Amino acid sequence: MILLKTGLRISELCGLTSQDIDFQNEVIHVNHQLLNNKETGYYIETPKTKSGVRDVPMSEEVKQAFERIMAERKKSEPIEIDGYSGFLFLNGKGYG
Repeated sequence: MILLKTGLRISELCGLTSQDIDFQNEVIHVNHQLLNNKETGYYIETPKTKSGVRDVPMSEEVKQAFERIMAERKKSEPIEIDGYSGFLFLNGKGYG
């Protein structure tokens, strides 16, 4: 639902951290994406174009979805990838 309502790319969604969600201003700060390479593993990359760095407005529905995700997210060991941590979407190994 978040992808549909925001237009985020999958890699942008996977790279979201708790710091990227601005509930007060109801925007998602998009300035990086989480990618995976079989040889090197997970890494952070900036968007390919300047227009890829943007603030995406959150509807009330999206805001509530993020609130649920953050409330239900398992507390796990902090994972850091290229200086980023606090990822919202984690797999069984704790990665986005």
